[in-house]
Amino acid sequence: MIKGLYKNFMNSNFLMPAIILTVGIVVSIVLYLSTPEPEKREAKTPVILVDAFRVSKSPLTMTVRSQGEVLARTRTTLVSEVSGVVSELNEAFIAGGAFKAGELLIVVDDRHYIADLEGAKASVASARTRLAEEKGLADYAILDWKNSAMAKGREPSELALREPQIAEAEAKLESALAEMKRKKGDLERTRVVAVYDGMVEERMVDLGQYVSPGTQLGIVFSIDIAEVRLPIPLHDLEFLDLPDGVKNSQLRVPVALSTVGRNRVHNWSGEIVRTEAVMDRKNRVLYAIAEVRAPYTGFESPLRIGSYVSAVISGRRFDDIARIPRAGVRPGNKIWVVNKKSQLELRLIKPVRADEQFLYVGSGVANGEIISITPLENPLPGTEVRFQLADDMQLGVGDGR
Repeated sequence: MIKGLYKNFMNSNFLMPAIILTVGIVVSIVLYLSTPEPEKREAKTPVILVDAFRVSKSPLTMTVRSQGEVLARTRTTLVSEVSGVVSELNEAFIAGGAFKAGELLIVVDDRHYIADLEGAKASVASARTRLAEEKGLADYAILDWKNSAMAKGREPSELALREPQIAEAEAKLESALAEMKRKKGDLERTRVVAVYDGMVEERMVDLGQYVSPGTQLGIVFSIDIAEVRLPIPLHDLEFLDLPDGVKNSQLRVPVALSTVGRNRVHNWSGEIVRTEAVMDRKNRVLYAIAEVRAPYTGFESPLRIGSYVSAVISGRRFDDIARIPRAGVRPGNKIWVVNKKSQLELRLIKPVRADEQFLYVGSGVANGEIISITPLENPLPGTEVRFQLADDMQLGVGDGR
């Protein structure tokens, strides 16, 4: 029976597939065992490419930016000192008009004042005549006294010598002279004369208008020197040497002024000549006063009173200062330096000053070192990097302001 079963199995359809499967398994095992083990290689971390900045230390003169309104150093409100009708106006006495020192600006009708002066002169002449008469009578009185019997052994009285009458005549002459001087002054005050080279800011009177003492005639200002009141924040004062009115009162600090026109930038130069004695309590700033000489004639473009200008004030000079882009500075004033092994090295820096684009550093970084300015996510000291130096267009421009 067993032989029958074996015979049936050998003759069945299962024999050939079983043989093929067995041979395949054996071949696979042999191939697996005979294949050499592959060489194990350590996976390399890709090297990061960063933008970098090469440190260049050099002397740096700090500057401080400010802004302010241009003001006239001398600004005058003209006021009438007499009463009368305005009879004459200078053609230049109009808003924007220019005039020279000594030039006649306004005339008030002076006929009444001329008459008053002539009357005062007549009073002076009359007083002088009266004084001369009294002195003549005094001379006769002295002769009469000497020839009289009463003169023997006695001194004449003041009344006998007409001294009281002479004193009265002298006093009346002095009074008449004073009145004439006052009338002459009134006449002179009918003519308003410029006391400096200047321009008219506003005219407040017209021909034929009646004015009285105290009437405002106009506003004028001098054009020899303009002033700009520049606010300096407390944190910027340490970078400036300024005149303070007590020490360094003769110190002059250069300042560059500018304003942007439609198609160009207009520039002027001036000097800080003084600072105000009191800090502004509201804004906590100190005002520095800049002077610009000949603002209307000394430059290519006139520096007009009332215009608003930007200012750059020259400050103190520092040696060996590195300018580091803000993009390269991490929280806590730390930077990533790319060392000679092209590895990141964390450094702490001490900025002297900072602006919108740069930090100005004196210590913590050496001249020629490379700083990464690419923001890195969770970098570690010793991380290997490749770098490419950024150009000025990428870094922007900074100058210690």
